[in-house]
Amino acid sequence: MKEVDKKKNIRNILMDQEGSALQKYKMLTVGDVSMLGFLYYEFITWLLGSRAGALGILLRKKMYKRLFKNYGRNIIIGRNCVFRHPSKISLGDNVVIDDNSILDARGCEDEGLVLADGVMVNRGCAIQSKGGDIRIGEGVSLGADSQLVSWGGINIGAGAAIAGGCYISAGTYKMEDFSTPISSRQPYTSGPVVIGKNAWLATRVTILDAVVIGENSVISAGAVVTGNIGAKAVAHGNPAKVVFQGR
Repeated sequence: MKEVDKKKNIRNILMDQEGSALQKYKMLTVGDVSMLGFLYYEFITWLLGSRAGALGILLRKKMYKRLFKNYGRNIIIGRNCVFRHPSKISLGDNVVIDDNSILDARGCEDEGLVLADGVMVNRGCAIQSKGGDIRIGEGVSLGADSQLVSWGGINIGAGAAIAGGCYISAGTYKMEDFSTPISSRQPYTSGPVVIGKNAWLATRVTILDAVVIGENSVISAGAVVTGNIGAKAVAHGNPAKVVFQGR
């Protein structure tokens, strides 16, 4: 298992005795960027983040561009969206990010947090990297109030559908150390979560650390997936079991 870098943990950053409150806030929001870049981020998100209507969408489309690592065409960003470490976030063409969503690339490494062409992030979603890159492939739909938390990486293949209220958590804590509060224990990951092309996660599916879901598979509503599911399979239950295997 791989240990998650403690330096990227929000609690550790806030509890660090060194550095001012402003420095800690900067590390949480934008990371290692220039003070000018930080001030631009603060001003533009304060000015436009909650602005309603078509004017708000148009202004964010134009003025948010310089915040990101890559920024495609025809991007729509709704109201009250939060972007942490946006210099590690890449948005493809025709990406839609609905109101009240969070994209946090704090723990990303080389590729960063990538939303490929045509990705739709519905209202109230949270996509967070505490460690490892996150890639969401072309045409993926992420349902309202879903949460993706990466400790070792998340990769969602093109055309996959993630219904509302799904939870993907790629990581766990060291369980045998009962003398230490859970919030202070060392987090680990056994590897990235991989969702294959054209897979469908129905409402409120939970995917745990290092799980691989094969292409064209279906995970039924409310299932908790603790182990790998092959391609063209239908699985349900807690823990999820394959109940139909296609050819």
